[in-house]
Amino acid sequence: MRLFLLCSLVALSGSACLDAGAQTTAGEPDISVVMNHAKGYPLFAVTAKMTANADIARSWKVLTDYDRLAEFVPNLSSSQVLSSEGNERVVTQNGFARFLFIRQNIDLVLHVTEQPMEAIDIRLVSGNMREYQARWELQAISPMRQPGDDGRTRISYAGIIAPGFYVPTLFGATLMKSDLRNMLNAVKAEMEKRP
Repeated sequence: MRLFLLCSLVALSGSACLDAGAQTTAGEPDISVVMNHAKGYPLFAVTAKMTANADIARSWKVLTDYDRLAEFVPNLSSSQVLSSEGNERVVTQNGFARFLFIRQNIDLVLHVTEQPMEAIDIRLVSGNMREYQARWELQAISPMRQPGDDGRTRISYAGIIAPGFYVPTLFGATLMKSDLRNMLNAVKAEMEKRP
């Protein structure tokens, strides 16, 4: 579940507003990070959108493969389901963020609620974040009806994140935006290569 972890890491920028809504290259995710101090500490709103050349079932399988996320998501050391009941999971994740020469370990326990093939809601149970909640949404896109085209999936992420640790402000926004883009591209690649 580094997907959720890394999206939170990317939001830890020091910029009052970083809007990366315009795609830089074809197929790249659209990313926006906005920061405010409404609660007396940095609170970040993150949104990201991308389209995967994979049907919704395969995309869902990748996003919910919590125990294998560390195999393909950058900077995620481990991800493990601690408990599972119905459509709810408790997942622990360990990873790290790099800020120039600083390495910050991130340790989270997350409560995950799944709405199969539609959405994944995440909220913080414990860890070194003040606040963390996020939502992934999936939407099937009609296939182009070409040979080998099994469909596409539009994937959206929205999160509210407040770190419980120091984040350097000078280059933080740029570095984290880059990390999020790398993570989303890794997830997309995994969706597109799985059978």
